[in-house]
Amino acid sequence: MKSAGRAHLSVVTLAALILGGLAAFGFFNYVRAPKLTPELRGYELAEHMGCHACHGPRGTGGIPNPGAADGDVPAWDGGMAMMYVKNEHEIREWILDGRPWRLAMRDSIEARHAPDPFPKPGDSDTGLKPLPTVKLPLRMPAYRGLLSERDLDDLVAYYKAVAVYPDIPEHVRPGYRTAREMGCFGCHGPGGLVGTRNPRSFKGYVPPWRGDDFNELVRDDAELRAWILDGSIPRLNQNRAARWFTSRQPVKMPAYRGVLADSSVIDVMRYIRWLSVPKTPES
Repeated sequence: MKSAGRAHLSVVTLAALILGGLAAFGFFNYVRAPKLTPELRGYELAEHMGCHACHGPRGTGGIPNPGAADGDVPAWDGGMAMMYVKNEHEIREWILDGRPWRLAMRDSIEARHAPDPFPKPGDSDTGLKPLPTVKLPLRMPAYRGLLSERDLDDLVAYYKAVAVYPDIPEHVRPGYRTAREMGCFGCHGPGGLVGTRNPRSFKGYVPPWRGDDFNELVRDDAELRAWILDGSIPRLNQNRAARWFTSRQPVKMPAYRGVLADSSVIDVMRYIRWLSVPKTPES
């Protein structure tokens, strides 16, 4: 009788240990999971929807498109946004309908009322004839019906990060320029908003300068300055578990002490602090 009771107790103890271990493992994975920002979700969605196939990796390349105005599918960076997009509403129209209403109406009017380039005998010189339609091999697809409202918001946020749209306020522009010149956007992504993969790191990626993961790594201006100047912070260096991850990750934060002037460090910090505050339509 006592033997059966001990066996039952052992089974219960083993089950409790297994459940506790699974719970701990699940919690550990939950803590390690990246806390995705809208820009990061937009990046993953753009990859999933095939946007990078035509607009290039991270929207910064583009591919040839014979007959197009510039001979290719435009990239999102380098000022191209301002040539095709007048406001944020048009970004959404490009995504949903493949063309903003403004351009669709303009092309329709021009096609109906442009002078015939090849008038026939008897036609008036001012006669209005349809223009020949140039059919581009590659046309922007329409994603209406395939995206939720949050999906659309995330894609717009990602596009704006790559396109640097709208303009960055003048008081943080020096920090943006310094960060770009120092190569910060190579790891932290366009504008510092996207990040990049980093195997063996705690979160598995280099975090952007906005969101919960950034806030966990940078608690105040002193830590932000230490990250920039020394590539690390005392709080993590003194933690054995944190050191285990940071020592194994292949992509490590560089140290800019002796490289950046103090004024440049302040500029970069000002830009990062502006960036890390969630934006509203009015801000």
